[in-house]
Amino acid sequence: MGSPLCHIARSGSDMPSLNERKRLRALLRRKERAKRGLLIAEGARVVGDLLDAGRPVLQGLFTYAALDDPAIDGIVQRLRAGGVPCEAVSAAELAEFADTVTPQGILVVAEIPCSGWEDLAGLRVLAVDGVQDPGNLGTLIRTAEALGADGVLALPGTTDPWSPRAVRAAAGASFRLPILELGHREAIDGLRERDVPLWVSAADGDPYRREDPVPPRVAIVVGNEGAGVSDEIRLAADRTVGIEQPGGGESLNVAAAAAILLDRILGGDRAGSR
Repeated sequence: MGSPLCHIARSGSDMPSLNERKRLRALLRRKERAKRGLLIAEGARVVGDLLDAGRPVLQGLFTYAALDDPAIDGIVQRLRAGGVPCEAVSAAELAEFADTVTPQGILVVAEIPCSGWEDLAGLRVLAVDGVQDPGNLGTLIRTAEALGADGVLALPGTTDPWSPRAVRAAAGASFRLPILELGHREAIDGLRERDVPLWVSAADGDPYRREDPVPPRVAIVVGNEGAGVSDEIRLAADRTVGIEQPGGGESLNVAAAAAILLDRILGGDRAGSR
């Protein structure tokens, strides 16, 4: 991918022009991110994870006050050493382009990682169907990485995995774990072609117990907390699994349910879940 922002990134300390500000603010919208293949990452931790993962960064913005933080100062030095144009802006200007109410002193524009089926080495994946909360999606991505999934499939109705909030909640996992955005039929056909069983998580599913065998490959689908997974996915499922709740109460949050199932299905003895 080229550098769509090379025409707006300068190495000087002038404030961004009106047109530049419009282009940057536009990246807060999903449609614009998808069109340009770019995302905004905020804060020292997320930007540091992005750089550690070797993802291409096109532009950096920071406040001078933030340079008092050694972590941010180090990131700016890394960016400049890599030839990335960086600009000092006011706190008010940084807030224009940030998703958070109180920006953390630095943000960058980077290329959205592009992954395909070939990147899913072991074909043990988490599929997310219609989860609309960015915080939940980011937590699901982070959990999938931590518990050994080979990637995440983001299905229709799911919030944008590249929104600033989802990226923050993923805590760097988005830059390390393959994420494929697929249609329902595309996902079903792709899994069938690769002999990957499709297991749907549902409150009324058969309880998956610790002594059950761990499959060599599987796609575990979690859905919207209210509506569950789509009819198309449910009809295509090879198995519907659930979690016993001896304590009763309300159904589990989607991220909590996914963590339990991922630990049991993907982890086995290696994750200490037996």
